[in-house]
Amino acid sequence: MKGAMRKVHGERGFTLAELLVVILILGGLASIAVLAITRFNGKGTAEAANTEVHNARAAISCCLADAGAAQLDTDVPVNWDGSETVITATGAGGIVYDAADSLRGKRLKATYTVNPSGEITGVADQAWSGITWENGHWEKDE
Repeated sequence: MKGAMRKVHGERGFTLAELLVVILILGGLASIAVLAITRFNGKGTAEAANTEVHNARAAISCCLADAGAAQLDTDVPVNWDGSETVITATGAGGIVYDAADSLRGKRLKATYTVNPSGEITGVADQAWSGITWENGHWEKDE
């Protein structure tokens, strides 16, 4: 029994060099993980913004289709953030259709410039960071 106890107490732990190597390896893996997460986070923001643009375009198209009109009621480009009575088209029976109805009360995180034919031509303001509007869609900043 005494021999077994001496053997347990006589063993040594890890050396300082071994512990430092393990810490360096874990630190390197952590830095790679942080960089990967940051890269994917920016892509997710751009994808969410592009989904919003798609929903806005669909709402404007539905408004024009429901009204059976080729142009919106406005004669000048308008800035639209999803609010009501901004993007409207009047049908043949005098019924006014609103693009905001297709969004079901959701406000957009950006204010889009829309021309009378219903095309989104630009962005007047936006609430996202790390993305910019280029060529009709959102792109992640480099």
